[in-house]
Amino acid sequence: MPPRPLHDDESLAALLMQLVDTKSVSRRERAISDLIAQRLLDQGTGGITRIRRSVIWRGAQRGRPLLVLAGHIDTVRAQKNAFATRDGDRISGLGASDMKGGVAVMLALLDSLDADTSRFDLAFVFYDCEEGPAMKNGLKRVMRDETWLRSARLAIVLEPTDLRVELGCVGSVNLEVRVPGVSAHAARPWTGVNAVRAGAAWLDQVSRVPTRTVQVDGLEFHETLEITRLRAGGARNILPDEMLVNLNHRFPPDRTIEQASEWMQRQVPEGFRARVRSASPPGRVCADDELVRDFVQSSGAEVAGKQGWTDVARFTDHGVAAFNYGPGLTEQCHRADEYASVAHLGVAYRHLLHWLQPA
Repeated sequence: MPPRPLHDDESLAALLMQLVDTKSVSRRERAISDLIAQRLLDQGTGGITRIRRSVIWRGAQRGRPLLVLAGHIDTVRAQKNAFATRDGDRISGLGASDMKGGVAVMLALLDSLDADTSRFDLAFVFYDCEEGPAMKNGLKRVMRDETWLRSARLAIVLEPTDLRVELGCVGSVNLEVRVPGVSAHAARPWTGVNAVRAGAAWLDQVSRVPTRTVQVDGLEFHETLEITRLRAGGARNILPDEMLVNLNHRFPPDRTIEQASEWMQRQVPEGFRARVRSASPPGRVCADDELVRDFVQSSGAEVAGKQGWTDVARFTDHGVAAFNYGPGLTEQCHRADEYASVAHLGVAYRHLLHWLQPA
């Protein structure tokens, strides 16, 4: 069999620009899903499954440990950055770093890997709707339907990490708090209770909860509590009878959703109503896993904790060791001037290729 083609930085750049130019706003990923599926069909290796707009590729099964590479294909909404442009090492455009750079590396790896002689049985998951509500997440649906993925020995999620190996991830809880009041005419406020005034002191207090730094297995994570939504009133001449507040809590992987939710509930005064609207578990830190250590040594990558939620948590929740590693730049996520580094694409591609299939 002739050797599989290798990619250089220029071919990776061209592939990324093609992906950026293919619209894939969350829940409208059909075009990019079709592009990826057709590319894999033309390649002619492995089996392909499509679940809604997600595409799953599975290579030859030889009884080796199963390794999964995963990346989401959707983006947030465009901010006048829907198409790719290039200026030297920078490719700018919607999703360039988050995370079409990682998807480009995944597709390039599938061009270059010989799945028959790799050190692993391989599966690649290109999934939809990561940027939307957690309940609609495409990987959640894929892992529900393709249960064999839960038996993987290791998963690598190619989220933007600045070429670091980022272990674990913080969990997230959204608590909805309702502050009660009594409506009244604004000209006669003494006949009612302004919900904003009733909750003002508490809002000031909760907004001052400090960010806390926590060490988990020697890695640094930040625990935060932030007011992310606030709504009160309707008419301009009526006292609001309720103020609706969303508290977002990001917590390190040293505790459970239940523990984090209980802590949040204790921040709410008696008389206010509170309920958890959504929650996502933290990702387990897999620093002691043999394959994780092996990749870190092979790539020479810096190791850090993941400050943010990623689908690493979905894998570790099923008992699969996992970590984040990708070419994208974390500070560029969701920005109007988002860009990715061409050099980073090449480094991620070569490190993963060398590790998955040593010469």
